[in-house]
Amino acid sequence: MTKKGKSSRPKQTNHRLIISGLMAFFVILIFIGVLATPGTAGDQPKLVQVVQSGKSFSQTLKTFKKEVAQAGWSVLNMNNMAGVLSERGFTLHPVVTLDVCKGKYSVQILSNDAYRPISAFMPCRVSIYQTSDGKVFMARMNTGAVVSMMPPEVAEIMSASDREIAEVIAKTVR
Repeated sequence: MTKKGKSSRPKQTNHRLIISGLMAFFVILIFIGVLATPGTAGDQPKLVQVVQSGKSFSQTLKTFKKEVAQAGWSVLNMNNMAGVLSERGFTLHPVVTLDVCKGKYSVQILSNDAYRPISAFMPCRVSIYQTSDGKVFMARMNTGAVVSMMPPEVAEIMSASDREIAEVIAKTVR
């Protein structure tokens, strides 16, 4: 007879399972939203907020970086998507994504082991792009559409962060 031994795999806590489930649910919602809804500025997916800028692409980008700094945020990364694809032989209108962060919000999430899976959605990402008709837009995740799926403390942090980024974008496009 063999003895039934304990599994060598540690058990996950209920809290971790809940967070993992929420993360999986959120990812599924994103894919459903992106697949089910066209992504134009006039007909946006509910998970994305889009604001038109009255400025040129380069002026919008320059102003956004200035407003981010003035609000106490940092630009961690800037990805010139059209530039990278151009190097590979594709021609696109300008598309730049910027990863922005404010330490006071990030540390509240990242310092708690139970909330670290939320790091998959960090830092805040904002895209600035130009359409084929020359219009310039700024897009970001619609935080309000997802915070109800987060633990209350994380929802509060993400909502506060979202309000600040919304103000930065509003100042950018004025």
